[in-house]
Amino acid sequence: MNKIGAYIHIPFCEKKCYYCDFAAFPNLENWIRPYVSNLIKEMNFYRQRMDVIIDTIYIGGGTPSYIDARLIEEIVEEIYKFKTDIKEFTIEANPNSLNKEKLKTYKKLGINRISLGVQSFDDRVLKNIGRNHTRERALRDIDLIREAGFKNLSFDLMLNLPGQDMDSVKKDLDFVKKINPDHISWYSLILDKGSRFYALDKEGKLDLMDSDLEVDIFDMIIDELSRLNLKRYEVSNFAKQGFESLHNKKYWNGEGYFGFGLGASGYLLNTRYTNTRNLAIYDKFIRENKLPIINKEFIDRDEKEKEYIIFKLREAQGINLKTFKEKFKADFLEKYKESVDKFYRDGFFEISDRISFTKKGFSLSNEFFLEII
Repeated sequence: MNKIGAYIHIPFCEKKCYYCDFAAFPNLENWIRPYVSNLIKEMNFYRQRMDVIIDTIYIGGGTPSYIDARLIEEIVEEIYKFKTDIKEFTIEANPNSLNKEKLKTYKKLGINRISLGVQSFDDRVLKNIGRNHTRERALRDIDLIREAGFKNLSFDLMLNLPGQDMDSVKKDLDFVKKINPDHISWYSLILDKGSRFYALDKEGKLDLMDSDLEVDIFDMIIDELSRLNLKRYEVSNFAKQGFESLHNKKYWNGEGYFGFGLGASGYLLNTRYTNTRNLAIYDKFIRENKLPIINKEFIDRDEKEKEYIIFKLREAQGINLKTFKEKFKADFLEKYKESVDKFYRDGFFEISDRISFTKKGFSLSNEFFLEII
């Protein structure tokens, strides 16, 4: 029987950050209870139609830790009505939204991984990006997570934020060394259309790093994290051995996963689907006993091959050439010879029984992907 993942979206938060274009809404308290009821109905729709085993769960947002822990409990009770063999169960949280009782409930529910949205340990930078927490609060919540007995702690940090410079990032690294997390996602700022930062950038009002400086700083981050045994296993993800995100690997390996909730995407039976991002439309679909899907795309063999290349080359281990040939009945080095040779000559690829980007090759990965698509 197929083992698949489950992503569950909680679209509520206390305050929307300036860089955010996710399906996330502050100050909609009256929608929370009805939304959770609809989410449970959506999960039940799938459970009645599909016989699968769920082995990874990821509750994201928004800020899942913002809502009452009893509502998270109701959601988890519903997901456990599926057949399960849980290897990893993550919930996202933000500083300012955790307490001992919530963490106790999460632990009781079988959640074994916390992903904390820290973004920066610089209070000035946090204010610039619209975060509602301070460094002190983040450090306190990290202590709470550890005291609650969670052995798998991940947190997000960001690069190229307004007001951020080399000194600020070095201070972030100092705190990483003190905290000694199991996993870090360290992303560069992306200006998503619809975010406040996107609009400010279009008006020329956003002061960001020079691109060369950003590359230099990220190279330093990679080296410093490696010294802490946080190895880069994907473009923006670093982990100690055995703490790589199992759920995220499902995306990168082209495996199946449910997407439950507002704006969530899933991948089932070679079909990718996306739910509506509109709360009122989501509510209408569920009340009419319909799945809230607004887009479906069948992933054919050619598209699957392209996606496999892109996702696997985002990982540090790259593509196993033998596995690629078995999956797609083609020799990767021959089929993409012209592009591979060019990037290899320039020192952007390492080739053995597998092909992977070098450290400097990662920074130009999108150029390679554009060539082969």
